[in-house]
Amino acid sequence: MGNINDNIRSKKLYKSGNVTVASKDSNGDIVVPAKVAAELNAIDGITEVINDSGVFHVNKHLVKEIENMRLDIEELHGFIKAAFGKDYTQASSKGDTGDRGLRGYTGSTGSQGVQGITGSNGSNGADGVDGNSHLSNITSIGINRKSGQLEIVIGTSTYKFNPDK
Repeated sequence: MGNINDNIRSKKLYKSGNVTVASKDSNGDIVVPAKVAAELNAIDGITEVINDSGVFHVNKHLVKEIENMRLDIEELHGFIKAAFGKDYTQASSKGDTGDRGLRGYTGSTGSQGVQGITGSNGSNGADGVDGNSHLSNITSIGINRKSGQLEIVIGTSTYKFNPDK
């Protein structure tokens, strides 16, 4: 199995030119007289070759080889379409799926309700010491979509941080 390259390694069979006989030019292309090129371009089938018994007799092996090549191309076309589909971007063998990338940032946390009133001391003893209250003044934590910065609002002050990527 081989790879497909960018160079199809073929040239046009001929090109029209201002010459009197067919010959190769400096690029190695076959240049034919304009009249011959016009006749070749006017051919729309092989009926003239088949209907002229002299021409057919001389060229029947070429007609057979051209038909063999046409059948091979038809088979290749069917194989390529079955293996890869019509759209190369959706080809079944285009390769493994790449890395999905990093997960996005978590959205901001919704606001918490106010803390309820502390109840009266129970008959079993005094109310215990309040827990860690370092988060009690935080109003919100979130990502600013425009700047990409982490923003923490404590009371009325906003603190901005640049996440390390």
